[in-house]
Amino acid sequence: MNELARRYAEALYQVSPNEEALRTTAQALMEDAALWESLRSPAIQAWEKERVLARLPQLDGHGLLLRFYCLLARKGRMALLPDILEAFHDKALAQRGAARCRLTCVRAPGAEELEKLKKALCRLHHKQDVVFDVHTDPSLLGGFTLEIEGVTYDKSVRGALAGLTRQLEERRMA
Repeated sequence: MNELARRYAEALYQVSPNEEALRTTAQALMEDAALWESLRSPAIQAWEKERVLARLPQLDGHGLLLRFYCLLARKGRMALLPDILEAFHDKALAQRGAARCRLTCVRAPGAEELEKLKKALCRLHHKQDVVFDVHTDPSLLGGFTLEIEGVTYDKSVRGALAGLTRQLEERRMA
């Protein structure tokens, strides 16, 4: 994730920690393909983008977010919005004592397996809760990988084979 997006998310969270309002208005901007393309386009002047934003009914009653989106448009950084949403969500989770975990596995785990994994990760990372983003990847061959708070756990068959290959290469070179 982009460091600049993290800083924007942090600043926005400081003045308005309303994640639902941010998500709703941002999705309204990004779901309209023509609008989203024009807001990200460097060919359209910032003042024109600001006029369009000011007229959107989805932003009525969201003055602070309207100013935030105008700032992004003025700086030519509207394309950062998806990353800002992600960083804002991470900040909101952290405030609740939770963390997001990216789980990649060959097949999606059941609820019982996820609950066991959640308890272990909460204990290991001193968290109240863990929210999973589950992805499947058959190239792992078996097992799983976890990414949480900058730490990666690789318990996959592919990872084990790569480790074995490294060990054999090191022995051969010695």
